[in-house]
Amino acid sequence: MLDIDPYTILWTVVNLLVLYLLMRKFLFGPVNAILDGRAKAIEDGLTQARQQQEEAQQLHSQYEAEIAQSKDEASQIIAQAKAQSEALYQRTLADAQAEAKKLLEENQERNLRDRENMLRSVRQEVAQLAVVAAEKVAVDSNQAIDSFLQEAGDQK
Repeated sequence: MLDIDPYTILWTVVNLLVLYLLMRKFLFGPVNAILDGRAKAIEDGLTQARQQQEEAQQLHSQYEAEIAQSKDEASQIIAQAKAQSEALYQRTLADAQAEAKKLLEENQERNLRDRENMLRSVRQEVAQLAVVAAEKVAVDSNQAIDSFLQEAGDQK
């Protein structure tokens, strides 16, 4: 049947211990080192990914802040442009109104001068007509007087 020999068991145990020690030194050590290296590489990759994600979040926040700032600047520029255009419009309108007022005053002055010149001209013509009428009346009066005197002299 089965004979159990203690030396065989002892040698089997010694062989197993030697095999275990050899495997531990030459097989488990390098395999554990490889597994540890992979674990460390994975941890480093995760750490880098987290850092990159944090950096991306920071950049995203910076970009959003810059975009908001750019929008604020753009709205300020638009507001300035509107204010400047309104001021220019008001200035142009005031200049145009001043020019229109000046032209109106000049036209009124010219109309007054023309009216005065026309009245002066009409007065001169009326005076000339009065003189002509007076001369005619005087001539007619002289003729009437001469004619009266002749008739009065003829009657004597």
